[in-house]
Amino acid sequence: MVEIFKELGYIKQTCKTCGNEFYSQVERDTCGDAPCDEYEFIGNPATDKPYTLYEIQQVFREFLEKEGHTHIPRYPILAKRWRDDVFLVGASIFCFQPWVTSGLVKPPANPLELAQPSVRLNDVDNVGRTGRHMTCFTMGTHTVINTEDDFIYWEDETIRLCHEFFKYIGINTEEITFIKSWWKGGGNEGPCYEVCVRGVELATLVFIQYKTLENGEMEEIPIKVVDTGYGLERIAWISQGTPTAYDACFGPVIDKLKELTGVTLNEDILGRNAQIAGMMDIEDIGDLKELRQKVADSLGLTLDELLEFAEPMEAIYIIADHTRCLAFMLTDGIIPSNVKEGYLARLVLRRTIRFMKELNMSESLADVMAIQLDFLTKFYPEIEESKDHIMNIISLEEERYQTTINKGRSTVKRSIKKLKKDGQSEMPLDMLIDLYDAHGLPPETVEEIANSLDFKVNIPDNFFTLVANEHEVDKSNKKDSFEVDYPETDLLFYKDFNQKEFDAEVLGLVEKDGKKALVFDRTVFYPEGGGQPSDLGTIEYDGKTFDVTYAEKVNNVVLHYVDEDIEELVGKTISGKIDWDRRITLARHHTATHLIVASAREVLGEHIWQAGAQKGVSRSRIDLSHYKRISQVELDEIERRANEYVMENIPLDIQFHSRDEAEQLYGFKLYQGGIVPGKIIRVVKIPGVDVQACAGTHVLNTGAIGPIKINKTERVQDGVERIDFSAGLAAVDSIQNENRLLRESSAIFKVDDDQLPKTCDRFFSEWKSQKNEIDKLKSQIASLKMNSLTDNVCEINGLGVLRELIDADFKELQKIATDFTDNGKADIVFIGNNDGKIVGSASNKAIDNEIKINDIIKEAAQVLGGGGGGRLTLAQGAGPKAENMESALDKAVDLIKN
Repeated sequence: MVEIFKELGYIKQTCKTCGNEFYSQVERDTCGDAPCDEYEFIGNPATDKPYTLYEIQQVFREFLEKEGHTHIPRYPILAKRWRDDVFLVGASIFCFQPWVTSGLVKPPANPLELAQPSVRLNDVDNVGRTGRHMTCFTMGTHTVINTEDDFIYWEDETIRLCHEFFKYIGINTEEITFIKSWWKGGGNEGPCYEVCVRGVELATLVFIQYKTLENGEMEEIPIKVVDTGYGLERIAWISQGTPTAYDACFGPVIDKLKELTGVTLNEDILGRNAQIAGMMDIEDIGDLKELRQKVADSLGLTLDELLEFAEPMEAIYIIADHTRCLAFMLTDGIIPSNVKEGYLARLVLRRTIRFMKELNMSESLADVMAIQLDFLTKFYPEIEESKDHIMNIISLEEERYQTTINKGRSTVKRSIKKLKKDGQSEMPLDMLIDLYDAHGLPPETVEEIANSLDFKVNIPDNFFTLVANEHEVDKSNKKDSFEVDYPETDLLFYKDFNQKEFDAEVLGLVEKDGKKALVFDRTVFYPEGGGQPSDLGTIEYDGKTFDVTYAEKVNNVVLHYVDEDIEELVGKTISGKIDWDRRITLARHHTATHLIVASAREVLGEHIWQAGAQKGVSRSRIDLSHYKRISQVELDEIERRANEYVMENIPLDIQFHSRDEAEQLYGFKLYQGGIVPGKIIRVVKIPGVDVQACAGTHVLNTGAIGPIKINKTERVQDGVERIDFSAGLAAVDSIQNENRLLRESSAIFKVDDDQLPKTCDRFFSEWKSQKNEIDKLKSQIASLKMNSLTDNVCEINGLGVLRELIDADFKELQKIATDFTDNGKADIVFIGNNDGKIVGSASNKAIDNEIKINDIIKEAAQVLGGGGGGRLTLAQGAGPKAENMESALDKAVDLIKN
């Protein structure tokens, strides 16, 4: 037994319901947690005064500061800013994994206090329905990083602080229970205590001692971490005794939404719903109908009566919760998209729109978001600073959502048509998920379309939970498991940027992926990394020269790939030389990348974040997180600013720092180019412009880059804009190439360069006008041809058939064929031209007579040495043997005769 329990008067007991071991100051039969105990605070607050969420945050901070803890500001909820295994912060400990918990980085304070917004979407379908589930919640923590040299406190003090805090806010300590359990998350685990009051868990006290390995086993770690998590929303809830946690935490937002929608609150239903939900392990129940039925039975209502009362209010709660979650997501730099963290933001955003639609709200999502922002900005100044950015994204996403719905209807109809053809009567779940994942179509929209087509769609109550679970973990950063056992390579290019040649000892030969590579004790060859290709060059030994075709780094050891027989070099001293023109060009592009990112942030906003990069010799690219296309005006301004920084000839400041020192100096913007491993990181600073953790090669001052030219921009995916650019002599080449194209185009039109746009516009307008006139004449000619062909229709097997070789282009052939079969002039048409094009069409009568015009044209086109196909109503084919057209038409007619 932990000594502190004895001092505080807690008795070790066993729950007679669940069998768990717990501690309480009074003897009791149950552990105090649901489902062993019901919620006993609804309408009966557990504290001596009510607290709002933000009041309890302040009290939590004040209490712990008095106890010697240092308050630190919240971290962004976008965890990928400092780690590469998850997208979002799911608990306060995520902020300190893996760097602090592994001992590589010192904590920002020790011990510390933090109120951290956290996001979990693994039970998003329960939000609004259980009274307690939220997508975004605030986890209060007092965290301690204990080392052998500085062991601050462990179980006893953690438990004492928890006991004293709840006593401080007016909770009767005889109602507190500490339940022994085990916690695992984010790559660590350890024993814990779940702290409950009146049936609800308010805190978890975790004592992290282990690292969770990929095979599921544990490995003890030297750092012992006190990781506490206090559910501040729940504490505010039990202090007020409201029917739901939503009423306690978003009260002003909910009141405004009720006013807009006319929805009224039934406290009896909502309170009873929360109490029964607390008795159920909702996380393990995909079908919420069980909860609904239990609530209805307890209140003497039918299920339909319950839903009539509860669903409108649940929709209000969902909208209030989701807009709060979106406020943090968008403030912290997430751009809604169809991948990674952007996918999760879009999921939350579109669910919000769905429930607004269920309430028949006439307001836009932007209108509703404004209500939430007015509430949140009182407590989070960073949200106030991002207000315009948030509203821009919300308005744009709402437009995109409607476009997606309009475009997606035909996709759903095609899918259902195929399912019916395959004899299925209900849409499979994987197809329903794919329609959402790949096409952005909410399941309710799919169901609505399916109903109109008399087709069944069954939407699981946990649909969005299933979808979110597949997207919460970043699966794209799989580590290379290849290992080498050599001393760390001395990287000479960091010591002298201008060094081109070197001598080194060959330590060994490594074979990887069927290719051989040499390991040296030192090197000037830059190994590929950070989007920068490796150096190329040569090595020499005993008068022989070997080409180095690629270099990469594995565990701080550089592998130099050589295609020739190189076993003889092991143990020898070689001379190496890099291709300097390639190196300096790549360095110019790398430094230019940093200038473009900085310029883009100035022009487009602070949300700009590097989403990928690839440096090249002639041109490079940089991917940026941005919610809409970059305009030409914006692109020109980015290019101008980047070149201004070049002309300022700013000396680069490149230093090695410990990770914690670098983060304290510069924050998470260090990791624009991705998460850099290791305790010591290289920081590339362009003073007053940009700072990044970067291992790449750079020029020594911005003036050495030369001109920067942006070639183009494109959208590579939702939420990511790609800028293609060239720097240095490559930029000069790009400029000269464009000038050449301009001169050649001007010469064609025989005008000066400055007259080219006007001339092109005039020629295009004239061409368009003439094309329209030509199309009109072609239509008239086709009509005349059709009139002349009407008398050539003959009857075969009771069907009117037209078979003709005529002088017409492909479009004319199609128009003539469909005119005949659509307007009752013929049932089957086979027509071709002297260019080897053949077209067939069939009327409904012909199709009813089992004429498959697509198969017939496919076979007839083989006579032309080609192929064809199409629909049952219209098909086309072509082949190089145009001289066989008469035979091909005859073949088509023969096929219908048989």
